[in-house]
Amino acid sequence: MPSPLPPASEAWRNSITARITAINDMLDMAAADLTLEQMNHVERKGVLPIAFSLIHVVGGQDRNVSRFITRTPSLWESGDWKRKVGLVGEPPMRGTPMADAEKIRFGNADAWRGYQAAVFAKTENALANAPLEVFDRDAFDGKRPDDLKGGFLAMLVPSGTIRVREIIEAYIFQHAARHLGEIEHARALVGLGGLS
Repeated sequence: MPSPLPPASEAWRNSITARITAINDMLDMAAADLTLEQMNHVERKGVLPIAFSLIHVVGGQDRNVSRFITRTPSLWESGDWKRKVGLVGEPPMRGTPMADAEKIRFGNADAWRGYQAAVFAKTENALANAPLEVFDRDAFDGKRPDDLKGGFLAMLVPSGTIRVREIIEAYIFQHAARHLGEIEHARALVGLGGLS
């Protein structure tokens, strides 16, 4: 099955970069005025703290840009950010058990904001400077993962080759949009206003 997105072009690059920059700016706004207590607030059992959503979406962006675009170690790994942020638990990924997700907490809000800013700068630089052919590369080298079922990426590309540009659309842009709404709602639960 052919890719649902056209081949990468400068127009596509400009579009995806603008959309990701805008959503990253909103994530920056969402975290800018949060106290550590607000980041770690748990409304009730089964409701995850804002810290969970932040590390999940920003850490995911870091991992995916590093794996699929730059092919370099993630900033989280190379910059000792777990220690700097004081993360309790491990960065959650799709399928993380609820019991593990509920343990996520930050120890330093300013360090978190520093990590987030570094990730967004790396992402925007990678999008702006990677050769266009990187975005048309087969993301999984011909070995489509079996665990995509039920996720947005599987819906976007139900069969066949998944290109890096689809990873960017699903794992960076759509993923951030989905969790930004969750963060905005959680901000209301800790007494803060909306973002727009």
